[in-house]
Amino acid sequence: MNLTLRDIALRLNGSVLSGPDADRVVTAVRTDSREVVSGDLFFCLKGERFDAHDYASQVADAGAGAIVASRELPGVKCPVILVSDTQKALGDLARFWRDGVPAKVIAITGTAGKTTAKELLAQTLGSVLSVAKNHKNFNNQIGLPLSMLAATGQEDAWVMEVGISKPHDMAELGAIIAPDLGIVLNIGPAHLEGLGDLEGVARAKAALLSFVKPGGQGLCSMDYPELWAEACRVRPGVIGFSAKDSFAKYYARFEEALPGGRGLYEIIVDGQAFWAELPACGAHFAENAAAVAGACHLLGLTPEQIAAGLGAAALPDQRFCCREAGAWRVVDDTYNANPLSMRRSIEAARLLAGEGRLVLVLGDMKELGANAAKAHEDLGAVIAAAAPEAVFFQGEFAAAVARGIASAVGGGVTAVSEPAQVLAALATLNGGTVLVKGSRSCHMERYAQALAADLCEKEGAL
Repeated sequence: MNLTLRDIALRLNGSVLSGPDADRVVTAVRTDSREVVSGDLFFCLKGERFDAHDYASQVADAGAGAIVASRELPGVKCPVILVSDTQKALGDLARFWRDGVPAKVIAITGTAGKTTAKELLAQTLGSVLSVAKNHKNFNNQIGLPLSMLAATGQEDAWVMEVGISKPHDMAELGAIIAPDLGIVLNIGPAHLEGLGDLEGVARAKAALLSFVKPGGQGLCSMDYPELWAEACRVRPGVIGFSAKDSFAKYYARFEEALPGGRGLYEIIVDGQAFWAELPACGAHFAENAAAVAGACHLLGLTPEQIAAGLGAAALPDQRFCCREAGAWRVVDDTYNANPLSMRRSIEAARLLAGEGRLVLVLGDMKELGANAAKAHEDLGAVIAAAAPEAVFFQGEFAAAVARGIASAVGGGVTAVSEPAQVLAALATLNGGTVLVKGSRSCHMERYAQALAADLCEKEGAL
């Protein structure tokens, strides 16, 4: 960001600052009082267990250029910009900044793979253009505007993911990001506590397309009937991509697994076919490849540039990251989980394992509401189809998963609560592929880290 306090105050509450502070240029926005340095703009956000207004004096003493607050702050020794709602003001400032820069803004949403697609797209575009992106998965009403405000304004493109869990979320986030290109990857039964059912998920995700700026474009998967129908209703003329229909304008398919967890994909862009390596293996990553290729093509990249950019890209941590030692491979896909991403990861892990041993170390899928038990039983059937050597499960739905497996082929689940239980059980085995995955709150990365460390100790290096 690069705005004067005068511009910021005028945008947020209509006041006109005067004096020497008015022309001070602000380049950084903070919401954590511990991170404030001289000249920063600090927003006093309020949560269920905190109120940042209580730290205003500390922030001023740290040298904040100004503070945005929703109540008077007597005695604070820096300019204070008063607003009715500090979180809304943060979004308003991000939109103001977004409207003042020349960058093409791309927004990505979907049930599964948003961060992976965002990273692949940002890195592929970044091989040709200058690009800003969300930090990690800062994609909600606080993280998205902070990511936008962190951009310098000199970039050619911004690639931002948008995450929602409630019906009103997209209305708030879409108004902030107002993309030139809106991308909807997929839908699946996730966040059902807030979105209700699959049709509700389709409505919520496709709503992003209604916020595309005039003259912009929408790109949506054609492989989910409810989503495609809603996207066409919201934005007639939306462009389709597919991992199933080779006649789509943008299409990709998985061809074969390569060493190190990589994969070879055929991609077709507006009738022109080419091959690309991705840092990912499995049919479901074809969806990401098609979306990324389509977005890059719409932004002017050639097939050669797309293939080179995808080939040089890397996946973010905890997204199907493979670590190998001797006869073992640990697949860390622990960032989050829902029924769609869980099924895809298990199928991809089975593909990686080939004829070898597959071990699953899984955790609960959260935020599924009244459908949670049934969703975990269905997961059991997915597990059974993958024919793993062993299944370890942490969480309250281990019994539901076991019922699903038993109803399909028989077999069971070992309930665990600590990585040591898995390590002890695997001690007698001599190699294979281990997939570790679960919802964020399950902290399944503990298992992935313990397994990798154990392999490192036994094999000498990873």
